[in-house]
Parts: sequence; structure tokens; C-alpha cells
Amino acid sequence: MCDSLLADLARLREKQRQNTEVTLRLVDTVSAAVEEAAAATTSTTSSPAPPPPPASLDNVMPQLVQQHKTFHAALSKFTKAVDRVFLEATPPVFMCRPSVVLDPRLIDEMVALHLHREGRTRTAAKLVEEAGLSSAALRLEAYEALARVHEVIAAAMERRELGPACRWAAEHREGLRRLGSNLEFQLARLQFLVLLTGEILGSEPGEGVVDMEMEDAKEEEEEGESKHERGRKRTRDSVALAFARQHLAPFAVPGGGHVEQVRTLMGCLLYAGRLDRSPYQDLLSPELWEEAMEALHTEGCRLLGLPVESPLSVCYRASLRALGPLAKMRQVVQNSKGDWEGLEELPGEIDLGGGPSLRFHSVFSCPVTREHASRANPPMMLKCGHAICRNSLARLMKGGHGHHGGHPQQRFKCFVCPVEQYPQDAQQLYF
Repeated sequence: MCDSLLADLARLREKQRQNTEVTLRLVDTVSAAVEEAAAATTSTTSSPAPPPPPASLDNVMPQLVQQHKTFHAALSKFTKAVDRVFLEATPPVFMCRPSVVLDPRLIDEMVALHLHREGRTRTAAKLVEEAGLSSAALRLEAYEALARVHEVIAAAMERRELGPACRWAAEHREGLRRLGSNLEFQLARLQFLVLLTGEILGSEPGEGVVDMEMEDAKEEEEEGESKHERGRKRTRDSVALAFARQHLAPFAVPGGGHVEQVRTLMGCLLYAGRLDRSPYQDLLSPELWEEAMEALHTEGCRLLGLPVESPLSVCYRASLRALGPLAKMRQVVQNSKGDWEGLEELPGEIDLGGGPSLRFHSVFSCPVTREHASRANPPMMLKCGHAICRNSLARLMKGGHGHHGGHPQQRFKCFVCPVEQYPQDAQQLYF
């Protein structure tokens, strides 16, 4: 919806540029014609009648009018498109299902958690206080820990400081290993490349250098590299090699999982200081930093038991893409004399785009009975992560999978994996 408006705006700006150029050219034509007429009048002051105006001026006014009409038509078309999107499409969508009542408490919780995620803790605390929300239920301590993760990411992306990120990864090493994360290797690789390119090590020569040494340095620069540069490179290479032996070697052993990547990094030593002109120049891509920081954010959320994205942000992005299609669906149903408010499900699928983060399932089929979930038989997610309908869960308990006829305090096994769990561990899923 907004993408089409941006495209229309770009076309309107191009027409505005063309209109301005044509108008200025016509104005220059009129100005030249007036000057020419003034000069002719001055040269023929003795003649009884003034000279006629140049014939070129006869077409100027019609061209100006036509140019104005063309640009005004494009501008009017764009304003109508804006009104159609933001004034016509939006209100009917919000009024289409009066029976749907949103829980204000859930909205307050989403806003408070979003504020904590963005680091606006004081505003979030005020909202929690005024809305009467429970800090324990919101798990604010986990979001405070997530704020530290964001600080670490900011230090790495804005100032290229990897120390805080490496310390965080070392503190959570066991948890990262349980998750099968490659974060520690990604950070070690970035550190090695930073050392190798000399972004941290080395400094420019000081001012208190003896003239004799400066003369020697100039002579050596004419022959090749100066002592200072050679010393810097030897220091840089030796520090990078020492770092690799200590921090990259554990990933190069069998079972380390990154043998080939470590070999590639060792090859970079041959092009120290000139990686941008080497076969390894792709290692200087900013994408490595972005991938490492994205992994840091994702693993941090997983360790803290928090969603990777803010629920409020996901709802906002999904609603922006769904408003237009929903308005069209509502109009089609009403034109066909259908009951929009009584629909149990949408008449068609809405493609939200935006990658996997905006893929939602509106229909759930139970893998046990193959029946569709409903309000009376909603989907239930088991502790192990598998999902079945509530009726299938009840059958598992009654069919001998649970002890004592499915007593709520007795355990049962999942229908797929051998994980034992209690019935109260299952959580209802909402689509």
C-alpha cells in the first residue's frame, strides 16, 4: 500500500522537475523576446508606429497553460490516491467487525514490553504503574537483561567495539552451546579480521622524532617500506597470529565445526593490510557484522525466553500490509450481499510479504485426526513443541497414554516423541 504511494510520489517529483524546466525555458523565451522588442523600439524611435511583437510570443501562453494542466492533473491524481489509502480504506477496516473487542490490558502489555525492548524503561515503568500491570507477569527483569544485549550490539555496530560482545558470549557459553549457536566463532572471526586490517592496533608516528631518524625514514621509503610501517605490520601480524592460536584454534579441531573457515582466515595472513585487494576481500563485507549482531540478538532472546521481535512491531507491520486487502475483501462481500460480520474466516489469503517473520497460519489441521481446529477444538502446543487439537489430547489421555484414566497430575507421552509431560503443560495456540 505505502510502496505504491512512494512509487507515485517518485513519478510526481519527476514530472515536477520536468514542469519546472519547461516553465523556466518558456520564461527565458519571453524575457529574450521582450528585450528584443525593447531594443527594436529604441532603434526606431522616429517611426510613428511601434513594431509588432515577435511571433514566438504567441505560442508561449498556450504552452504555459498546457504545462500547468499536465502537472496539476498528476498532482490531483496523487492526492486522490493518498485520500483513498488513508481516508477511505482505513476507517471501514476498523469498523468492519464491531463484535471483535480488543482487550485493553493486552494492548497495554504489548506497549510496555515494546518500550522496555527499545530501552525506554522510565516510560514503560510509568505505563505499568498507571495501567496496573504486574511486573512479574511481564518478566521485566528479562527485558532489562535484553537491554544489555542491545548496548553490546550498539557498541559493536557504531564503534566497532567487540570486547563487550565477546564478554557476553563468554558469560553465556554453556547456554549458547546448548542452542548450537555459532556466535562465539562469528565474534572471534571479526576480532581476527579487525586485528589483521590494523583498525585497532598501531598509531601514527609522534611529532618528537629526531631529524636524523626522519631523514633515514625518508630514504627507506624511497627504497620500499619505512621502518615504522614494517614494524607496524610485524606487530599486527604477530598479534593476529597469537589471537588465532588462542581463540580460533579450538574451532579448527575435528568436531569444532569451522575447520574450513579457520583455514580461510589463516590464508588472510598473506594479505595483511591489503585484504581489500586480495581474494579474501569478501571477508570485509559489512554483512559479516550484521549477521553476527543479528545472531547475538536472536540468541540473547532465546536464552532469556523472549520473542525475537517485538509483538507490537509485528502487529503494526502486518496491519500496514493487510489494511488494503481487508478493505477490498469487505467491499466484495458486501457487494455480493454477504454477511461480513458473520464470517468465521477470511474469504481469501492475504500475502503480507516481509519474509518468514510475517507468515501466519489461519487454519490448523491436527496431525493425529487431520481435522481442522475450531473454537470448540482449538490447537494445543505440547511441552515438547508438537501441536495437536484439544480433542486429540483428551484421546491421548483416555486411550491409556496417561495413567489412571488421564488424571491431570499424571504424565503422558507425546504422540511423536517420547517426551513425558503433564496435561497442564499444554498451551492453547491462537491464530
